[in-house]
Amino acid sequence: MFIFITYKDSPELSVRRASETDLSTEKTLLVNPICPVRIMLEYIRKKCRFGIFTQFDLCDESGALKGLFNMPTYAYATEQFEHKKTYYLIVLKMEFDKKISVLPQLNHENARYEDLKSKVTNFMSGESPNRSPPPAPTPSGKTTPMSKVGAKKK
Repeated sequence: MFIFITYKDSPELSVRRASETDLSTEKTLLVNPICPVRIMLEYIRKKCRFGIFTQFDLCDESGALKGLFNMPTYAYATEQFEHKKTYYLIVLKMEFDKKISVLPQLNHENARYEDLKSKVTNFMSGESPNRSPPPAPTPSGKTTPMSKVGAKKK
């Protein structure tokens, strides 16, 4: 199993001025997601030249984020992806007013840039019709605590 990840050659980590021209080139990274998610994220971070504190995620054409950082580091993310499908790298930047900026790592001349930016923003705000962010799974062998509605006090 493998997936394609489309990203910019020079990462965009802040909001760009409209007057600036984007000279970056888009590249495609081939990734095998059959590994612990931590290893996959480190590989993407290294290949795409992101800093250690850069928050990023992957999304599909519909703008649905995969929530890879919400998964346990030892979990496998294979269920999040479809074989031979293309995913897009999205940088999520926290602004001063606690608003999150969505920065798709695509060339600004790409017609998909604005479309993907609005779809991811809608997904994060809950306005997307396919809003189903991946839940943070519980570690294997552990169960979520049940509510103690009928428990007696001692």
